[in-house]
This record gives sequence, C-alpha cells and structure tokens, in this order.
Amino acid sequence: MKKQDIILLSVILVALVLIRVVFQIPNFNPLGAIALMGGMLFSSKVLRWVVPIGALLLGDILLGFSNPLNMEYLFTTDFFFVYASFAAIILIGTFFYKNASLTKVIGGSLLAAVAFFLISNAGSWLTMPEYTKDFAGLMTSYELGLPFFRATLVSQIVFSLGIYVVYQLSTKKSIALA
Repeated sequence: MKKQDIILLSVILVALVLIRVVFQIPNFNPLGAIALMGGMLFSSKVLRWVVPIGALLLGDILLGFSNPLNMEYLFTTDFFFVYASFAAIILIGTFFYKNASLTKVIGGSLLAAVAFFLISNAGSWLTMPEYTKDFAGLMTSYELGLPFFRATLVSQIVFSLGIYVVYQLSTKKSIALA
C-alpha cells in the first residue's frame, strides 16, 4: 500500500470518528466499519490494528470529555468486551484482505455486526448483576440487545460500503462486485 493510500484511508477513518462524536445515535456509528475496513484494506499488519483501535479509543476519549459518564466507561469491564468485539471485527476484515469486493464487504459487515452483538451482550451478561449467570440469563441479555442490533447492522453495512467505495474511487481502483 502506497503512503498516499495510507494517508487517505486514515483521513477517511478519522472523519468517521468525528461523525461518531458529533452524531450520537445509539448503535448507529461508523466504528465497526472502521474496524472491518481497517482489517480489510490496510496492508500493514500494524496499521490494521493501530488505526481502528486508535479510532475507537479516540472517539471514546472525545465522548468522555463531553460527558463524565462516558469517561468512566473507559474503566469498566464493558470496555473490555466492546474492544474485544472490535478485535474480532478486525480479524474478520483481515480474512478478506486482498480480496475486497462489494459482496465481501456486505458479508463481512454481517459477520461483524453479529460478532459485536454476541460478544458485547455476553459481556453484559457476565458483568451486570441484573442477569442470572445461567443460560436463561445469557438469552435474556441477547433478547434485550435485539432492539439495538438493527442499528448496528445497518450502520455496519452502510459505513463499510461507504469506506470501500470512497477508498476505491479515490485510489482509482475498480470496484469489484464479487
């Protein structure tokens, strides 16, 4: 990957972090897409991890300055499970590295949204006293998370496709369908 491509992709991702901070719609944000596409598009193994996790951390810190409750989140166990889900999403993206296409971006987005849902809600089940620590409690955490899943899924697909198309057009590469 050329230096100018790395800069372009990094600028796109930072712009999306700012979108997350400015437009705070629950579970509708570009962060999952940043993780997926970072894993899918960065050729550098270091940048695949540093840029998406850095973007997530930057967004959390900026949100923390706007609301003290958001800053406290950085020191909770929920923080661990959210970041673990983003690590899983980066891994999903790396699976499609060198083979990015519209179809694979959509498929990766579906997998990413499901991974986030499963990991983050399992984390809520493990750490929140409201849930019984049995299979029924786990299923309750997933059931209560379902209303948020739609926004996660839609934002994952929309932002991932947006990053892919803008990046491909900006680097004068063709947009592969399959």
